[in-house]
Amino acid sequence: MTEEKLHIDDHEEQIKDVVMLAARILLEAGAEGTRTEETMNYIASHYGFVKNNSFVTNTVINFILHDQSYPRIYRIKERNTNLIKISKVNTVSRKLVRDELTLDEAYKRLEEIYVKTIAGALIGLSFLYLQDGIKIDILTVLFAGGIGILVTEMIKKRMRTQFIPEFFGGLSIVLAVVAGHYFIPGGNLSVMLISSVMPIVPGVLITNAIQDLFGGHMMMFTTKSSEALVTSFAIGAGVSAVLIFA
Repeated sequence: MTEEKLHIDDHEEQIKDVVMLAARILLEAGAEGTRTEETMNYIASHYGFVKNNSFVTNTVINFILHDQSYPRIYRIKERNTNLIKISKVNTVSRKLVRDELTLDEAYKRLEEIYVKTIAGALIGLSFLYLQDGIKIDILTVLFAGGIGILVTEMIKKRMRTQFIPEFFGGLSIVLAVVAGHYFIPGGNLSVMLISSVMPIVPGVLITNAIQDLFGGHMMMFTTKSSEALVTSFAIGAGVSAVLIFA
């Protein structure tokens, strides 16, 4: 194998690395399949590989750079909702295509993005404000929202399964809200419950499923809709398990 051939192969592998990492972050952050495939094509086409081919579901990434290259396959094992990560990946891909970043720099930027953040408490607080909650409920909602998403994420790291993490997440939220309402009375229990449970509600998942439906990505629509249904049922079961006996 000539030195030129080795250089070409290394260059192609770099492109594949960047494309696969970008796709992995997007899918794990809850992006729709059409956006993920367009981003992969966007990056590969910039480097002259216009006949690249990609196919993603919410659990698998398939990508081939050209007909003579080996395909890349990656299995997605965890999925969350993180719009900040999606926005950052889009920014990196645009800079890469404008030649403001090299492949090495883009890969390093993507690796930096691949860090999970938790803002459940602030999400719950936002919904408390939207529902005209009172100031005395702020601490309870902050605590319950934070505990709920923390419990959900901790269980997800240990169990690669649906239903159970969201069930115990909803359970812990209700327990925290009921306890907070007992020690700091005066607020509306229903408003606190709705606000605190919103961080783990699959709202973005449902929205992305509809976008995939409009984009003709029927497999992504079916799997995401099913996942959203199971997640919603798990949250409802966790909340009801406490309220029935409260």
